[in-house]
Parts: sequence; C-alpha cells; structure tokens
Amino acid sequence: MIQTIDLTKEFEVKRKKIKALDNVNISIEKGQLGALVGHNGAGKTTLLKILSTLVIPTYGDAIVNGYSVLKDEKKVRENIGLVTVSERAFYYRLTAMDNLIFFSSLQGLSLSDAKRRAKELLEFVGLQDWANIPYMKFSTGMQKRLALARALITDPPVILMDEPTLGLDLLSAREFRRVIKSLKDKTILMSSHYLREVEELANEIFLIKRGKIVEKGTLEELKEKVGNILEVEVNYLTDDLKKYLIEVHDDYYILRIPEKEIEKLRYYKEIEKTSPNLDDIYVYFIGEERETPGKGKVRPWRVRE
Repeated sequence: MIQTIDLTKEFEVKRKKIKALDNVNISIEKGQLGALVGHNGAGKTTLLKILSTLVIPTYGDAIVNGYSVLKDEKKVRENIGLVTVSERAFYYRLTAMDNLIFFSSLQGLSLSDAKRRAKELLEFVGLQDWANIPYMKFSTGMQKRLALARALITDPPVILMDEPTLGLDLLSAREFRRVIKSLKDKTILMSSHYLREVEELANEIFLIKRGKIVEKGTLEELKEKVGNILEVEVNYLTDDLKKYLIEVHDDYYILRIPEKEIEKLRYYKEIEKTSPNLDDIYVYFIGEERETPGKGKVRPWRVRE
C-alpha cells in the first residue's frame, strides 16, 4: 500500500519559502489505483518524487509497501517501479531488447535471466515486433510502453507514474490504458491531466490544489458530494460563476453549475439536469485555470475522448 502522513515539502525561491506540498495525507490500498488530479504546479510530481525517494520531504513521512521513505530508502526503491515522461530514460541507439537487457542487468539479473525477462516484458506491453528496432525510431506511445516495461523488470508491488499518457494520440493512450488494466495486484499511483483516463482507471481520486488535497474519494463518492448538475442559460456572469462557464455567446452564457449553487443565480433558463462527471467535480473543488473567457467554448484543457 501507499500512505502519506502530514507530508510537507518546502522549497526556497528568492529567499521565500514555497510549500509545494502542505500536510498531504493519502492512502491507497494494495491492488488499487489512485490518481492525482490538479493544475500544473499543484504538487503532483513533487509527491511522486518523494514516494520514489528522489526528493526528501521537509516534514512528515510516506510509507511505501511498509517502508518509510525517510528510514528505508533502499527498501522503498526495491519495491517500486517508476514511469516518467523523460525521453532520456533510454539509450537512443540501442534496441528495445538491448535497453531492457541492460537495465535488467543493472537490477542484478544474470544475462540469461535478463534476456528472458526482456522478452516477457516486450510481449506484455505489445512491443515484441519492435524488439530489435533502435529506441530512436520509437513513437511517443511506444516509448511510454517501453518505460512501463522497464518499471516492471523486478516485478515491483508498487508502480508510480507521472502523466504516463501525456502527448499520446487517442489510440496509443487507449493501448497504454489496456496494459495498465492488466497489471493485477499492483498498487499504483499516477498523475494525469486526462479526466477520461482517471474515470476509467482510478479506484481513488485525489484532487490537489496548491499543494493541498482539497478532496478525495471514489468517483461515485465525489459525485455524491457535488450533487446534480444543471446546464443553464444566463445573461450575466459574476466572478464566482466563471468557473462553471462552458460556452460564451453574443448575449448569453451557458453554465454547468451544481444544483446546490443555483441560488447564486437570480434569473436563468434551465436547459438540462444531469449527474456530474469528473469535469464538473474538478471545477467545483479546484476551479478553472482560465479566468478571462473568450467567445465560444471554454474548459479547454481537460481532454475527454
């Protein structure tokens, strides 16, 4: 399992202390997948770096499969596989097979075991036909799948993934999610900007804003906390309603607003009542990045297939 206890990380920037994480408490049970969702700079990557022992927390602790990141760093590293967005994680001129054999050898496997494990992993992530192709010729999607294969070399019980499908096309992202779903009995924590992906994969969702977990729960639990959503037409827009804006027209606006917030509107025309999706949950608890809406549709960054 993964657990954080009052986890705090401060950085000093121009003599000012900035809290990248502020008393973060999360827990993911064995075999479950947790997803970190929030704006850029919210603290997602910092949290993953602490869990992988790449960054030391200022206060608090984190437990990974029973081991403290402060007291048992070596044991933590033995129990995790890390998938990052870095393209520099592999040797460009080596083939996929040779890359995995090399990294397997670094993990202590004999040459014969390294070859066997590399073959198994390439088949698992669907790259067996590309085993002898240099990494430099791999597409972004193939690079991500190879990164996952490398993270699985020692069959670790915990997998940490930082925006694993960032930059992938629709089909590549779907294939990557298929592979993730086939990881049985693994405890996984991932960060993602793709809410469709989070809805499909996550058992537990952690909404993070400015280093704080502002809400957490299963998708159904979060839906219950938000309640029904009303899609309405209004002819005015106040600052506290901007985050609910989905369309801008010449003389009116379209909002998706929780029913519990409807009292903020004096006049409106109801279009539709629906249950909330993760977009609505995100907007309610975290809010939008974009503060000045232009004409047309808004909420541009959250990708939904």
